[in-house]
Amino acid sequence: MELINMKKIAALALALLAVPSFAQKYSVTGQVPKELKKVYLYNLESQNDQKPDSAVVKDGRFSFSGDAQGKLFAMLFANDGGYSVPVILDGNVTADLVKNVIAGTSENEKLSAAILQLKPHTDAFQKVLGEVYKYQREGKEMPESMQQQLESAYEKAIAGMTADLKKICDENMQSIFPAYFISSHYNNMDKADIIRYADSNAAFMNVGMLKRLRASVEGWKRQQPGVMFTDIELADTTGVQHKLSEYVGRGNYVLIDFWASWCGPCMREMPQVKALYDKYHAKGFDIVGLSFDRDHKNWVGAIQRKGLNWHHLSDLKYWDTLAGRTYGINAIPATLLVGPDGKIVAANLHGEELAAKLKEIYE
Repeated sequence: MELINMKKIAALALALLAVPSFAQKYSVTGQVPKELKKVYLYNLESQNDQKPDSAVVKDGRFSFSGDAQGKLFAMLFANDGGYSVPVILDGNVTADLVKNVIAGTSENEKLSAAILQLKPHTDAFQKVLGEVYKYQREGKEMPESMQQQLESAYEKAIAGMTADLKKICDENMQSIFPAYFISSHYNNMDKADIIRYADSNAAFMNVGMLKRLRASVEGWKRQQPGVMFTDIELADTTGVQHKLSEYVGRGNYVLIDFWASWCGPCMREMPQVKALYDKYHAKGFDIVGLSFDRDHKNWVGAIQRKGLNWHHLSDLKYWDTLAGRTYGINAIPATLLVGPDGKIVAANLHGEELAAKLKEIYE
């Protein structure tokens, strides 16, 4: 009879412990106004085509239960969104959709407190949007003075939101609830902070909701000033493959422009980009356009119509383009200014900032 091998048993036990468990049993109970008939629970981490779960309201009470299977973030809503509150599906959760309060677990209580902390900024956003929609509904042109006032209010709300969100993240590195806010506001956050959170292995950076963002972090590191550009290979408009290194790091300043023919802001920016190219190209300035297009005809058509007479490369893979994945590009237009030595000088220079930088270099 073979003796029990304790080393094998220990190794098996360690292996089993290493297998991640994605089972999160949850129950969500709460209250809404008694006149409402149903409450819906939509998982924010599931596919877009997933239908929300629903629960019948009885005397203003409702309940859900199930297994989140690793997809922890969801939204409770009723009355076509008139009442809504986010929840983290882990453990026994209580939710009051009238007071917008979530409780029952530490993560949900922290999430609820953070919502309250950020409320002045979200209220400011809503006020700006309300004014914009008012003019749109009435079909009136907004006075320039009002535009400036709303832009100022919006920028103030953004600054306040990002400052408070940074504080929330810094004080809760071992919690997951900040992921809910980061997923909506990462474009307004300092990329250096998000990189720091990822490198520090903050708990909120490891949840499914931020999987795509975490994948972008490595690309963002390649955008940092002083870092050598990362070479990639894509086809030009005739289908011939070219490496970025054929144009970049060869003794001149080069603007890598991430764009697409379908991108309205990109196309509105092109006349000024072309003007800068025409002004400084004779002095060595060059541009490589890396397109997020998916239709060859539209891509080439935009280049011809706008007279974009610089280098153009693309794999026509839309948001899955190699250029975007390599450099962590989540929104376009985006730019990288690369120095003569191939090192990144600056990221996301546009308009007056780009013009000022080129003037500093060439004049």
